[in-house]
This record gives sequence, structure tokens and C-alpha cells, in this order.
Amino acid sequence: MARSRPWALDYLQMVVGAAVLAFGISALIVPARLADGGLTGLAIVAHYLTGLGVGPVYFALNLPLLVWAFFLLGLRFVWRTLFGVTAVSLWTAAFSAIRLPLGGDRLLAALYGGLCIGAGLGLILRVGGSTGGTDILARHLYRRYGWPFSQTYLIADVLVLTAVAVWAGLPAAMYAWIATNVSGRVVSYVVEGPRRGRLALIVTAHEPEVLRRVVGELARGATRLRATGAYTGLDRQVLLVAIAQAEVVHLRRIVAEEDPRAFLVVLPAVEVLGEGFWTLAPAAGEE
Repeated sequence: MARSRPWALDYLQMVVGAAVLAFGISALIVPARLADGGLTGLAIVAHYLTGLGVGPVYFALNLPLLVWAFFLLGLRFVWRTLFGVTAVSLWTAAFSAIRLPLGGDRLLAALYGGLCIGAGLGLILRVGGSTGGTDILARHLYRRYGWPFSQTYLIADVLVLTAVAVWAGLPAAMYAWIATNVSGRVVSYVVEGPRRGRLALIVTAHEPEVLRRVVGELARGATRLRATGAYTGLDRQVLLVAIAQAEVVHLRRIVAEEDPRAFLVVLPAVEVLGEGFWTLAPAAGEE
């Protein structure tokens, strides 16, 4: 399948993402004597202990992981990761003299720093890039042992935040934890963005009426699923409906008005693609 956009735009987006991420580290996190999670946080802690620049330390810590990834994950992943790591390292060094006037407020530094780090990393991940570090280890553990990515990231973050607590005290560790959480949430939004939605399961004895209003008022299609009640043993039609988050209240009202005894379950959908939502096409960076 043809690529949706030129590869040069992918790398340009990675450069911009690396700049935003590095700005959060150099201009916000480091001046407040905080840290981030993962290998970035380890590089920051090493900077505090040795006085070496965060950018060079970050690059040096990634080199053995990149060699390891070459044999495990392939050249394409390593090349994009090397590009991302190099861009982050260079931008971090370039922004090292910048200090934003936050009046020494560590909470603001944690919030703004986490925002920048998450936004920058999200831009890189959207085009199939990587900033190395924990990402390399997470991919290997997932392929080899089936470990969830989130579990690897959590362990790495806990180890780094523990080091921050030992070195700088519990208040600094808490602020670093806030920055890590903010960056994680922003990454999720930037990568998944408006493609998020909700998945509704409706068990009702008035399925035709509910379906008519879902199609007519929400302009959404639905899928009928055949089900049997475990308690009653009765056959039921279950409606499966993908909706936008803003349409949840409207759907709830429809179901309540047509069948107050209905059973409605609304689940978060990480990504909804297809008619009525985002186009079902390869994401940027995919072949």
C-alpha cells in the first residue's frame, strides 16, 4: 500500500517533537532539580551527580541499547531510534542555557515540563519514531515474554523515581512523579488524539426503537449481536454502537426513554476508524 505522505515529513515531525521534548527537559525539569521517568530520568539524575550535560549522557546511555536492538528489532527500528535519540540529545544540549521564569515553583515546572515532554514524545511516536531507552527494552520484553509495554515503563519509572527520592528527597520525587504522569497522559492524547471514542453495548427488549433513534438522531450505525442471558436463559439482541465521547449523554437518554429496564455498558475505545470517524488508512510512519 502506498504511503500516505512523504517520509521527509516524518523525520521533520521527529525533529520538531525532539525539540519540544528537549525544551521540557532543559528549560523546565532540570532547572527545578526534578527528573522524568525512564532513561531520560536516569540521564537527568546522572547530570545532577556528575555535572555532565543531559544530552551527551542520554546519548551515551542509549548506545549499548541501540546495538542490542539492532540484533533484536531490525535496522529500520534502530535507524529511526538513532535519529530520535540524536535529535533529542542535540536539542537538549542546545536548550541547556534556557531557564524559564517560574519563580522557583516546582509544581509549575513539573506540569509544564511534563506537558512539553509528553507532547514532543507523542509527535515522535505518531510517525513510528522512538527515543530509545525504555522503549527498546519494552519492545524486547513484549516480543520475547509477552510483557505489556505499560508494565515495563512502570518498573523503569519506579526505579528512577526511587533514585530521585534517595538523592533529593520525597518532595522532589513527588514532583517528578507528577511530571511523569502528565507526560504519559499527554503522550496518549497526542498519539491517539481525536480518534478516541466510546463503544456502547445495549441489551434491550426494545431493540428496533433504540436502533431507529440511534441511526436517526446520532447518525451512527450499529451491529446486532445475538446473545443469551445467563440468568434468564432468554435470547436477546445486543446492539454494538461506536460513538464519539460527546454523544454518550445523548445515547444514554435515548436508551432510558425507550427502555428504562435496558442494560447499557459504555467502554472507552482507544481508536475508532471507519465510516463516520477517522479514515481507515495506515498511520504516519507505517508502510
